[in-house]
Amino acid sequence: MDASDLYKCLADPQRLRILSLLEDGPLCVCHLQELLAESQVKMSKQLAYLKQNGLVDARREGTWMIYALRDDAAALLRVNLAHLREADCPECDRLRQDLVERARLVLRITEGSAPCPESVCERIGCG
Repeated sequence: MDASDLYKCLADPQRLRILSLLEDGPLCVCHLQELLAESQVKMSKQLAYLKQNGLVDARREGTWMIYALRDDAAALLRVNLAHLREADCPECDRLRQDLVERARLVLRITEGSAPCPESVCERIGCG
């Protein structure tokens, strides 16, 4: 992936948040919708864009659609996400807050109060 293509993906605040959340492991589209408080239509559009640009993979498990960063996701993506998580700006604060909310979601999943596909459970440690 060219750097300019990556930065086009990162330039959208919602796509940036999705990539940041997925860097910590796979999530079902329903969990992403919950964390970002977005409709299924908007979420699907952003995820399709990221998939088309080679940053995420999707797989269906029953009625679940699981999204994850591609194993070969650009090293440049990971470096940028790491920097943004440490930087001092309102959007960077939002990325850090998203990770806190993701951790809360994972806790709810491990306690059994939020549904979770088995493959996601295995990756986040609740299965």
